[in-house]
Amino acid sequence: MTDRIPALLFGGFLLVTAISMLIGQRRGWMAVQKSAQQKELPFLRRRYRRRSQIAGMILIIGLMIPLGDSLIPWENAPGTFAVYWMIVLALALWTGLLAMGDIMSTKMYMTMELNRLHRQEVQLKEAAKRLRENNNSGPHD
Repeated sequence: MTDRIPALLFGGFLLVTAISMLIGQRRGWMAVQKSAQQKELPFLRRRYRRRSQIAGMILIIGLMIPLGDSLIPWENAPGTFAVYWMIVLALALWTGLLAMGDIMSTKMYMTMELNRLHRQEVQLKEAAKRLRENNNSGPHD
């Protein structure tokens, strides 16, 4: 029984992490729906979906680790044991790929938004400069 404790602890940790991620994502999504601008909603909806999928995968892995450790006797069924853990490993790798995709997607979106804001800042500075020049060159009483 003591050899099962690490799997139970790690699986429990993953479950708590995944549930807290799902709750956080849900709360964030509810706040976004109330306050986000219409043009941001498609990106934020996709981000919510991606991050919920990641949390769901972590939840599944958190269930599979202690179940696989306690239910599959590796001494009697080494092939089944190996296949099961390859599936768990594949899910973990897939989750990592989903997370990297989320990071890259968010980085690209934020870069585009920062570039748009920078262009807008430059335009506003030019407009302010023209206004100051027009005010300075106008007739003085």
